[in-house]
Amino acid sequence: MNIVAIAVGVGSAVVAVLLFRAWGIETTKWAYPVLLAEFPVNYWAFAIYGSDSAALPKEILASAVFLAVAYIAYRFKSFVTLVLLAAGYVLHAAYDCYHDLFFVNAGAPKWWPEFCGSADILLGAYVAYLAFSLPRKSVVT
Repeated sequence: MNIVAIAVGVGSAVVAVLLFRAWGIETTKWAYPVLLAEFPVNYWAFAIYGSDSAALPKEILASAVFLAVAYIAYRFKSFVTLVLLAAGYVLHAAYDCYHDLFFVNAGAPKWWPEFCGSADILLGAYVAYLAFSLPRKSVVT
């Protein structure tokens, strides 16, 4: 386990949240979905960097789930889609941790799963917190 990669991942997630809050983009419907959509694209870059033509189509196919979740969360900002977005982050953390069981991407750094996975978990937890912090419409019966 690479403790430095985990610490940098956690620090990066904290900085991202603080910057989103400071810049006032946290309340937009696009900030956290775009961030989730960006994560799987890194694996595309790793495959290109590593000249791994076998991994690139697999990475693009695997990223479809995360891109779809990000798109749905972008289009419909609600409690349900924020929970879906939080689940997308956690699912991406699992993808990071178990990536090599699916296939090997020659360009991916060895420390990437700990770095990205820790950032994903923290961001997923924070987006879940945002979802449960939304004011809910009361139902009068």
